[in-house]
Amino acid sequence: MRNVKLLLIGLLVAAVYAVAGGTASFVAKKSKTGEFAFSETTQQAFLKDCSANADEWVCGCVLGQLQGSYGEKEYLKLDADLRKGHENYDFTEFLSKAVAECDEEYETAASRITEEDARAYVEKWMKTVKKKDFISSVPFESLAFYGKKDGEKVLGCVYDRLVKDKKRFEQVIMEEGYPEDVERWGIDYFVECVPEKLTPEMKKNFIKYMNQNGVPKSMAQCILNTFEREYSLKSFVASAKKGEDMFILVMTMLASKCLVE
Repeated sequence: MRNVKLLLIGLLVAAVYAVAGGTASFVAKKSKTGEFAFSETTQQAFLKDCSANADEWVCGCVLGQLQGSYGEKEYLKLDADLRKGHENYDFTEFLSKAVAECDEEYETAASRITEEDARAYVEKWMKTVKKKDFISSVPFESLAFYGKKDGEKVLGCVYDRLVKDKKRFEQVIMEEGYPEDVERWGIDYFVECVPEKLTPEMKKNFIKYMNQNGVPKSMAQCILNTFEREYSLKSFVASAKKGEDMFILVMTMLASKCLVE
């Protein structure tokens, strides 16, 4: 069981961590229900309204917590109700707690990157990091599971998102620090850019990798089939953002179902 668990973790998460941290590939932020991010329109609307009367960093921090606990449709409905004066107790309690935690984090942080510093960093990055260099900076072996074509497509998507939304990039710098200083900096853009479903190339690599590491093809195929029934690739990779314990739990559940079968 442990062998299967570790193999799966290495296969499906190593690429995420390599892109986000080891190669400092500047993959930025925001999650949703632990699976998908709010749309850029919703994120920007929240930050604009919030930062009109509150610190921008705190607003971004609260937004991160919202996206970690509510789906976008649910959030939009609760927000609309609140604007009409229809208060949902659980939602307002959640907001109060999130604001308190973010305020405390902001106040107690040893050092805070200023908006000016973040803007300067992003401006320099935009001028010096070209798309082809960004993509080639990641060793192919780190993306072997995705295949060369899909791997480069994902990295190209990440780069395009960073360039498209400079304000979001700056906000992530202020919230998380500089990419080169944080091992798992900004996995979320990577999650946003991976395909919704496994491609034929990914399925082939999945079976091949596990078989090469001692997992029988029949069991590897069972795990793959179970995975496809219960997860999208986005939601599965996003589960790693909840922490290693949660990810290991998901992997163990998948493997255990195939052991029973």
